[in-house]
Amino acid sequence: MRQERYNRAMLLLLSSVAFAGWTQTAEENGCVYFVGDRQGAYAPVRAECDWPIAAEKLQKILADNKSHAAYFGSVIASNVLGPTAGGELVYQAHQASGISDREIVLVMGQAPIASGVRYTWERAPDQSKSTGKLVPTVVDTGKWEVTKSATGAKVVYELLYDPGGSVPSFLVRSFQGSGTRTLVGELRTWAETH
Repeated sequence: MRQERYNRAMLLLLSSVAFAGWTQTAEENGCVYFVGDRQGAYAPVRAECDWPIAAEKLQKILADNKSHAAYFGSVIASNVLGPTAGGELVYQAHQASGISDREIVLVMGQAPIASGVRYTWERAPDQSKSTGKLVPTVVDTGKWEVTKSATGAKVVYELLYDPGGSVPSFLVRSFQGSGTRTLVGELRTWAETH
């Protein structure tokens, strides 16, 4: 317990020093959450976590792009369309309470980093594989970084998301707060139970 509090305190200290422009919003479930300065209409979100889970297990889960809908509640479809420059082309459909479902074609990649792996995604230039039945997502750019730590894994999550269409500002704030904590928590729960 004392070591876990020390790890969280050090994580918070390092985060506040290293990430000027980020404001801490919460601390929950082994993670510290932040919101960044606005970039256009929306602000990026960030989570930094220290989990007692093997980094290799988390890496295996995140590397399987077709399975994201199994454990992220906001992802209702994640279909790998094939290889592309930078990784895989992946069609995703997203749901959130209070707004229409969204869709996007992403370029999802991965690359080694010191003691771990970085998983990235961004909106593909060609959206012709979208169904046209859902609201097109304007921006969906982010990353997961999973590295080995003394106690298991250090996990960093970042996302900048513009859902497109008309979305009330209170729903945007909700996603940046509890929605982000839910999504990150879903990864931890899946890794701990599967």
